[in-house]
Amino acid sequence: MASVWVTVCLPAEAAGNIEGAIAEAFAPFYLWDNPVGRGMWDERRIRGGSNDMGFAVAPRHMDDDPRLIHDDPEYDGAPRPSAPGVCAGGPRALLDFSRPSLASERAVAASWDLWHSLTAVHPPATPLTVFVDRWRNDPDAFPDDRWGDEMLSAYRAQPLIGAYLDHPFSLNMGFLGFLGLHDPIEHPVISYDGTRAAYIREFTSPNPPNTDVLTLDGWWLEGGMSAVHASCEPDLCPHDPPAPTVWPGSEAYLADLPGNTILVRVHCHA
Repeated sequence: MASVWVTVCLPAEAAGNIEGAIAEAFAPFYLWDNPVGRGMWDERRIRGGSNDMGFAVAPRHMDDDPRLIHDDPEYDGAPRPSAPGVCAGGPRALLDFSRPSLASERAVAASWDLWHSLTAVHPPATPLTVFVDRWRNDPDAFPDDRWGDEMLSAYRAQPLIGAYLDHPFSLNMGFLGFLGLHDPIEHPVISYDGTRAAYIREFTSPNPPNTDVLTLDGWWLEGGMSAVHASCEPDLCPHDPPAPTVWPGSEAYLADLPGNTILVRVHCHA
């Protein structure tokens, strides 16, 4: 089993019931109730506004525009707010496709701003390198902690570190661990000594997300290379699949859709 990102395309009239429209569009592809070869997911969440998988909001459209779509809460109910200028979807005309890296740039900026706002309200944190040194050189500091799990947990338990890594704006770059046993890794912003602009340049993805696409007429396009039709047995489908104008590069395909088409980024377990 793995995760997959898909952008679902919905008609304009779905605006009054986005969740219902997504449920209807996704139903033919549910993993456990469909023919072999058509099951694409078994859990899903609207995602993208809180990380760099979302859409940039177009100029002149405020982040609180009710037509914009934002992330579902976590499974425990915790909210996932959108980064400034980013959303999980909305009418295509409200989304900015002018620069491929724009959504990622804004999400990375939010990760920087979050860290610096938290440093103003939490006590300074002891650097990870100090914990690693104790773990390696002081046998009484973390006894029997062969793989550094207790040491990393102690580092993460610091209020500043925990508050940052637990926030979605840390962009899932908060994995703590080792590459081998000699190269401790942490979120890059924590020890970054450059400027905000340099950080954004360094960590912005140069390319937009290249997702699967669920089209308005019920085709699930996997990377533009294969297509599964919602209403057909995969091996018996008599219909010709759509031919996107540009692929790979789902954003280019999405940018050419009519302005009232509603686009929603969805993260699935499959």
